[in-house]
Amino acid sequence: MFQILRVKHIVLAIFIVTGLFQLKGVTQNNKPAPPKVSNIVPKGIIIHSMAEYLNVNNDTLYAKEFLKSIKLSIHGFIQPNGTFDPMITPPQKALHAGKSTHKPYNNLNAHYLGVELLVKGVHNFDSYSKAIEHKGTYSQVQFDSCVSLCKRWMKQYNIPVERVVRHSDVSGDHVRGYGHGKTDPGSAFDWNRFIIAISE
Repeated sequence: MFQILRVKHIVLAIFIVTGLFQLKGVTQNNKPAPPKVSNIVPKGIIIHSMAEYLNVNNDTLYAKEFLKSIKLSIHGFIQPNGTFDPMITPPQKALHAGKSTHKPYNNLNAHYLGVELLVKGVHNFDSYSKAIEHKGTYSQVQFDSCVSLCKRWMKQYNIPVERVVRHSDVSGDHVRGYGHGKTDPGSAFDWNRFIIAISE
């Protein structure tokens, strides 16, 4: 009888300790628990842009490493040479849109895929902001790669062309307040030509 009670106490102690580890987000090997993965039902696509490399605290970070450092993410990057560099595999949720709206949806991370067009070179905010308004910033192979990617996603997830939008369309000043809105990918990206291309 005493042996049975002792075994029960040992099992209960193990259960409690295991539960405490899980609550703290660690495994019994003292490793962080893997992040929870949540999927979305993609309703649209957001075209972003950012610097290929960023000056941060006297260091230079590649775009993907920079997003990781600030706990953001994107489904992928299109480099200036047209290469697609994936980050989050669709339809997993990525943290890319921030405060955003595109009727009837709000908080578009939960509804939209995202891709970053990388602006070649190392930039700070000022040089990047000027570059995205300068014709020729985005290469033709980059444009073509973005068209191919969006057409593939549109077909795979049954996304209509009217739900392929710019970050500035869904997170501009009209959403975030004057002077706080997003402006990417800027006038350097020929949006009208892009919409025609993904509609073909």
